Amino acid sequence: MTREYLSKNPKELFWLFWLGIPFLIWIYSIGIELNKKIPESGKLNKIILIGLVAYPLIYIPVGLIVMIYGIADMSTIVPFHFGAMICMFLLMILTSITIIKFEKAEKLKQSNGIGLFFGIWYFIIGVWYIQPKLNEYIKRIK
Repeated sequence: MTREYLSKNPKELFWLFWLGIPFLIWIYSIGIELNKKIPESGKLNKIILIGLVAYPLIYIPVGLIVMIYGIADMSTIVPFHFGAMICMFLLMILTSITIIKFEKAEKLKQSNGIGLFFGIWYFIIGVWYIQPKLNEYIKRIK
């Protein structure tokens, strides 16, 4: 699934990102697929990656249901929301680092780390910059 997701063109991903959850799957795909070619000493811990992706994936539907049915008010949900935001922020950082480590391992022209981070953060613009690179990188992994 991860390779299929990373081989999409930027236009398809742009429209999928409006849903939010595909954004998390995209970040997870980058982490898992590019990790395969990184030397063992610099690899991203898969359990941490899965945990950081799982929390927002669980929080989004549960938080919406809890709010819609009035089970809890916003003051109850705020700490969980901040937790999901922190997970997303850490995922963006780890994904940027993973791309840079992959480029270093493959001896490719290295991207600017801060540029990658903001490209992932502002994915509406960044997907047009990052996804074509990822398509090339996935071809290298096969």
